[in-house]
Amino acid sequence: MAALRRLWAEHCDAYLAARVSALILPALLAALAGGGEAALQGGMLAVCCLMAMERGRLGRRGAAVQAGLALSGCLVLAGLWRWPAAFALACGAAAEVGGRMGARQARWRSAANFTFIPALYLGCEAARPGGPGVGEWLSAMPWLAAGALAAWLLHARAGRCDAPPDKPGAAPRTGVAFVCVGLLAWLAAHFQLSCGQWLVWSGASVCVGGLSAIRDKCWQRCSGALIGVPAGMLLALALSPSPEWLMSLGAAAMLTLALFRAYRPGFAARSALAAAHLSLIGGAAALRLFDVGLAAALVLAVLAVGQWLAAR
Repeated sequence: MAALRRLWAEHCDAYLAARVSALILPALLAALAGGGEAALQGGMLAVCCLMAMERGRLGRRGAAVQAGLALSGCLVLAGLWRWPAAFALACGAAAEVGGRMGARQARWRSAANFTFIPALYLGCEAARPGGPGVGEWLSAMPWLAAGALAAWLLHARAGRCDAPPDKPGAAPRTGVAFVCVGLLAWLAAHFQLSCGQWLVWSGASVCVGGLSAIRDKCWQRCSGALIGVPAGMLLALALSPSPEWLMSLGAAAMLTLALFRAYRPGFAARSALAAAHLSLIGGAAALRLFDVGLAAALVLAVLAVGQWLAAR
């Protein structure tokens, strides 16, 4: 029993997972009770805001600013989706700024990432082909605002606000995130990809430093997807394509953001849940593998070309 407890403490963050559960479980219950996707989207925003506040060790004012930026980012990216060039510039700039912030202090990278993630995912979800109309999207705003407020209240009341000593993070290569994420965002918006947010974030998440750091992150994501996607396809065989299961899979994916300490098992779990979700709605689960692989190849190619040009 003691060995199991040590294993759990080593690989899982019980503190953060419990706090995330306190936000996502009520959102899931509200969604199942009639709130629908809007309630679950509010829960996703709440979870991402809490992750940014906790990992960034933000004070009350900083946490309020972060929640406001995440909420407004959803509106901005949803509105820019119809203009691929503007959408690409906004996503590329957000990824580049996040990298620059992380170079100043490592904890700011997490805060920036978990501000960009909900803005990107929820913005693309609102604007995707066949997605909710303007009226339905605006009707979800109270849920999103409630989620941001719930995260701020939970963090302000009993969160980790004591910032550790300044610790600079890895300095990303200038312009790599802007170029790669911008190009992937343009492809997603121009071709109206149904899961375009996966492609964009797959590029943004690997722009973490120099060639060695990027290569390692690409391998973690590719290997995690190779494990998770087939597992998710098998999981879908045991489930029915009901709204209850689809919402539960989405809530479980949010929990994996906090539960695992190591990146690869967490990403494998999210890939499995995403593949199961896609399989249940009749989509191609292999899209998850394609997005991860394409983004990794593009970032590595851009970095290699940049190094070649610098050496000439």
